[in-house]
Amino acid sequence: MRRGFLILFAAAMAGGQTQPETEAPLRRAAQRGHYRLELAQPPGPEIKARLEARGARVTGSLAGAGLVVEAPEGLNLEGLGVRRMRPFRPAEKLSPTLAEAPDGAYLVEFHSDVAPERAGQILRESGLLRLDHPDLVGCDFLAVGPRDRLDALAARDEVAYLFPASSDLLTGTRLVGCAGALGDGVPVGQYVKASGAWPANGAGPVELRYVFTHLSAKLLAATAESEIVRALDEWARYAPLEFSPAASASEARTISILFASGAHGDGYPFDGPGKILAHTFYPPPLNNEPLAGDMHLDADEDWQIGRNVDMYTVALHEAGHALGLGHSDQPGSVMYPYYRLGAVMSDDDIAAIRALYGSRDAAAPPSQPASPPAQPKAPSPPQTPAKPVPAADTTPPALRVIYPALSVVATSSDRITVRGSASDNVAVEEVLWSNSAGGAGTAAGTSLWSAEILLQKGTNTVMVRAYDAAGNSSWRAVTVVRR
Repeated sequence: MRRGFLILFAAAMAGGQTQPETEAPLRRAAQRGHYRLELAQPPGPEIKARLEARGARVTGSLAGAGLVVEAPEGLNLEGLGVRRMRPFRPAEKLSPTLAEAPDGAYLVEFHSDVAPERAGQILRESGLLRLDHPDLVGCDFLAVGPRDRLDALAARDEVAYLFPASSDLLTGTRLVGCAGALGDGVPVGQYVKASGAWPANGAGPVELRYVFTHLSAKLLAATAESEIVRALDEWARYAPLEFSPAASASEARTISILFASGAHGDGYPFDGPGKILAHTFYPPPLNNEPLAGDMHLDADEDWQIGRNVDMYTVALHEAGHALGLGHSDQPGSVMYPYYRLGAVMSDDDIAAIRALYGSRDAAAPPSQPASPPAQPKAPSPPQTPAKPVPAADTTPPALRVIYPALSVVATSSDRITVRGSASDNVAVEEVLWSNSAGGAGTAAGTSLWSAEILLQKGTNTVMVRAYDAAGNSSWRAVTVVRR
């Protein structure tokens, strides 16, 4: 039999009976599936042991002291305090930000028991094209295709969550990939946006401590400490948080920062240079002291300051997890699971940390505008400098691809002409294109533009971006498969 997942949530009220729901997604097999259960109390080691004895296997955690376990349908729940049982609804698997995302590019998270070959088959059956990216982690798959195929994909029992892919992923830009924070000793899915805040310890700001248990030999100790503390303090600019040094990792409310290689005692060994750079444990209640909030970083990485594996950027993302934040669905956010080195706080990140802890009375202004940072422009011929425009112009151009009409097309030709339109509240300065398989340039025209693009055999992801004189931009992507 194939395996499914069972989701356990801790409810605030005790007692009650299991109440099956009828809105079930498509099953892989009649005997197994994904379920959500509410429990009377947060499940501890005893409950986990009893679940495993009945044929379940703990595979993940959720906010609210929830667990993800693999189990057969009809699992005996007697005596476990389960109040209600229901399967995932397909609508729960669709990120709300998909409605705002450009049509055609998605990250599909599968449950951890689904083999990569099976996941690829499901994407093909759903009419989506799978794309490769070297920095994908966990059970994530990059796919492109029509938006109207996602409802059917979300109904597949193997699928956990769907959310927008960033333009960086589409263009093959090297990124930092994070598999997610750890809760109760197991990974937490993309669909968990927050685990809960550290509890207040008084009327003032939430006071937390930090301690450096072991540092990297790649950086001077004082330099590494300074960059990590700077990352913690950046979150404290926007929420009532205060950090101070601790004498020991065993002190309560202390974030222990540890550099380690390979297996280091927590059940999550590092993989050497590349891929997983760090992992972080959520604060209580998903993790108990002294592990709660701890940040572990791979000592084998080539840690640098301001380039390559930038210490500050990685620490900024991991600190968000240590404070209780999950991953954002919004490309361009620090807490998006695939981020560039040098990323800075976005409005999305600031809103998330304030949702957990509230706002500082005199919070500093955001480090960047609300929109994600502009991507580097493709090479283009020298042009006469544009006339200055008022600094208040923050409206990006409206960009449309007219041909091809679909976001994914196939052809046997060695080239394709992409055509479209662009408009702006001031003026469109230029329209640039780039091909993930090689090549970049400037389209002919602006309000009506076209670009003849050479294609390589296989997948060509064509990114078109329109710029105005203030540097605002918008983009669209077309995937062309050359046979």
